[in-house]
Amino acid sequence: MLKLSKKTDYAIILLCHLGDVDAPVSAQEIAGNYQLPQPMVANILKQLGAAGLIQSVRGQNGGYVLARNAESISLSDIISVTDNPFNLVECAHDEELCKVYQCCPTRQPLVALHRSIQRFMEDMTLSTIISESYFENPDAGRTHHETTHLS
Repeated sequence: MLKLSKKTDYAIILLCHLGDVDAPVSAQEIAGNYQLPQPMVANILKQLGAAGLIQSVRGQNGGYVLARNAESISLSDIISVTDNPFNLVECAHDEELCKVYQCCPTRQPLVALHRSIQRFMEDMTLSTIISESYFENPDAGRTHHETTHLS
């Protein structure tokens, strides 16, 4: 069924953390804060950097920061970096992939559902996720709701 990958879940957590601090944060520090595997965190940060969502800052106080404003990063942007493109039903993108699309009784409602979910992911920003979450972020110096793993 619909399920975000662990990689996407972690990417959202990492981006929320970076969006909630004012200074660069190391991969090791983020991994330690959320008890995530450091190699996986480093890999995800590398992917997010290649996609232009974050950037690395070199030097003694270096680490990672958001490359874009949190309001301009959508859930869809994040998922496109860490997961396969969202595809609730194959016929939502290509009717010819479905053998029964011309007479399928479920096509229209499922395509409509697909479009609603896609719109939600495009409209949901990192800023909104941060403001609606509540987690302990020791780097931010304030308390938020605990971020729950999405997967």
